[in-house]
Amino acid sequence: MDALSRLLSLHPVRAALDIRCRFGEPWNLRNEALALGVAPYHFILEGRAWVEVAGQPPLALQAGDLVLFARGAAHGIYTAPPERAAAVRVVDAAAPVQLHVNDGAAGGAQPVSDFLCGQFHFESPHSNALMQAMPEVVLVRGDELPEGHGLRMLATLLRDECGGSDGSGALREGAQAVVAGLAAALFGLAMRAWLGQGGPQPGLLALLAHPRLQRAVQAMLDAPQDEWPLERLAAACHLSRATFARQFREVGGATPGDMLQQLRMAQAARLLAYGKMGTAEIGEAVGYQSEAAFNRVFKKYSGIGPGAYRRRLRGGAGDADPAPGA
Repeated sequence: MDALSRLLSLHPVRAALDIRCRFGEPWNLRNEALALGVAPYHFILEGRAWVEVAGQPPLALQAGDLVLFARGAAHGIYTAPPERAAAVRVVDAAAPVQLHVNDGAAGGAQPVSDFLCGQFHFESPHSNALMQAMPEVVLVRGDELPEGHGLRMLATLLRDECGGSDGSGALREGAQAVVAGLAAALFGLAMRAWLGQGGPQPGLLALLAHPRLQRAVQAMLDAPQDEWPLERLAAACHLSRATFARQFREVGGATPGDMLQQLRMAQAARLLAYGKMGTAEIGEAVGYQSEAAFNRVFKKYSGIGPGAYRRRLRGGAGDADPAPGA
C-alpha cells in the first residue's frame, strides 16, 4: 500500500454532500464557523466565484476548482460583495443531494453559478495528524488537472446524480446512495491532486509529496513497531545522515522521531477503535515494550488514555484503563 493510501486508512474521513446550488449572478453566501473536525467544502461545477476567509485575501474560483476549510473557518463565497449582491441563504437540507435554485438561475437571464457544498468529518480532531497537516484553506485548481483526472470525472458524475446537468433537480433511483459513495472518494482524490499541485505547507503531507523523503514516511508507516534510527531512514532515502535530518526537518517541520510518534499513535488509535487487542498488545504493536510508556505517550497525543479513548468511541464498551492515569 502506498503512503497516501495508508495515511488515509489511519485517518479516515467521512464525507457528506449536502446540497447543490445554482444561483443567478450576483449572489453572496455566508458560511458560519463549524466545530473542529468538520471541514466544509465547495466544488465549482460551472461559473466563477470568490471565496474569502477573515484575515486572508480573496481567492478566485472557477469551474473545476475545489476549496475546503480544514478547521471549519467562517467564510464567504460570492460573485459580488454584500453591497452589490443580495445575500442568499441555504438551510441545512433535510435529505442529501437537495437542489437550491434562486430566481435568477431559474429565469435563465443571468450567468449561472453551479456548485456543490458538503462537509468532511475527521475522527479525533484534536489528535488527527492528517487534519493538522493541512492549512486552513486547501485549494485544488481544476485547470491544472490533466484530462481524465479522477476529480474531473467525479465532478461530472456528481452533477449528473445531483439533479442532472441542467439543474432540473430530478434524481435518479438510488441517487442518494450513489452520491454518498462518490463523496467518500472525493477527499482522497482532492488530496492526491493537491499534493501533485505542490500545495502542502511543511508537515506530514509535504513529506509525502517529496520525491525522496516520502520513502522514509512509507517505511515508518509499513513498520511503526520498528526502531528507526536516522541512519536507517537516511539509507532508505539514499541520503547522508546529515542531509536527511536537515531536509526532513525543513520539509516536515518536525524531527523523524516526532513524526514516527505521530504515526505510531495514529495506528494505535485505529487499533483501539476497531480492533480486539488489549492495550498492552497495541502498545507493543506500535513499538512500545512498556505499557506504561505507551499509555503516557498516547494520553499526551490524544488528551485521554487508551482505555478511555476506546470506551468513548464504543459508547462505553471496551476494557478498563490499564493503568492509573490512562
